[in-house]
Amino acid sequence: MTVKASDAVATAKKEIGTKATNYRKCKYNTWYYGSAVSGDAYHWCAVFICWVFYQLGALISLLYLKTASCGNMAKAFLGKGRLIRPKSLTAGLSTKDVKVGDIVFFHWSTERSTLVPGTYVSDHVGIVTKVNSNGTIDTIEGNTIDTVNGQVAARTRSMNVVSCLGRPDYAPESGTAASAVARVAKPAVLYRVRSGDVWHKEVNDFSSYAGVAGKAITDVAIKVTAGAVKYRVHIKGGKWLPYVTGYDITDSANGYAGNGKPIDAIEVYYTTPETVRKEYGYLRAMYRVSPLNGSYYPYQYDAEKTNDQDGYAGAIGKTIDRLQITLSP
Repeated sequence: MTVKASDAVATAKKEIGTKATNYRKCKYNTWYYGSAVSGDAYHWCAVFICWVFYQLGALISLLYLKTASCGNMAKAFLGKGRLIRPKSLTAGLSTKDVKVGDIVFFHWSTERSTLVPGTYVSDHVGIVTKVNSNGTIDTIEGNTIDTVNGQVAARTRSMNVVSCLGRPDYAPESGTAASAVARVAKPAVLYRVRSGDVWHKEVNDFSSYAGVAGKAITDVAIKVTAGAVKYRVHIKGGKWLPYVTGYDITDSANGYAGNGKPIDAIEVYYTTPETVRKEYGYLRAMYRVSPLNGSYYPYQYDAEKTNDQDGYAGAIGKTIDRLQITLSP
């Protein structure tokens, strides 16, 4: 089923006024857990959002998982490259970053999230119904108003309590000028790496990863289907090599980054073309690497150095063996 932002908002609006009873006992929790439940453990704001998208037949295709956790929901958007985070926690997000239909994650404290780096802990979630000119947003939220049981209600929120935004990949709205034109596809990142003197198969966005666990990456090639990308690598025990903009494993000058020696860090920067920006806003390269036989390091966005980012993915002095890249707001 093709789902538009207006479909999700309309489905949520129909539920306004629905209340939980008997300490968070509600139809949304019954649907989620498979039987009636009640008690302090059964907060249901995230469950409500899942229920809305389930009604639309788009739970997995647009929310990417079924969960009662706001943090895990935000993490799922992050993993799909569809999470909008502030460039710095101090600056936060503004209404310019918000679109109707966005899944909005709220924070009630300044505790930093370990699930979604660069954000505060997500304490609550809703869906955006309107972006106001006074710097606020209108939302529909489950498990709100009544702090004991909760109900579905329309709220107006300040951007000061917005931690981050999940943007489902909705279909264009019909009856608008924009929908009369073919929708611009979100650009994809295609990339491959060399390890053990072998160039491994090309990877598309987060469909998989490039590399082989336990084998040091020595060279990297990256391209995008729209826009431009530049990238460079740091050689273990050496230095940063020059930026590369091409994608040709036979061109050692500008077709790939590397010199045949183990790499310990990589920097990627994406430039968004105007046609893409009008549809998706400015996009950034979102990438991560893993140390040899280790777990992935946190995501890096372009060459940013805010939100505990280093400006590159990796750790100087530690060889990497796997790489993942996509584009994200």
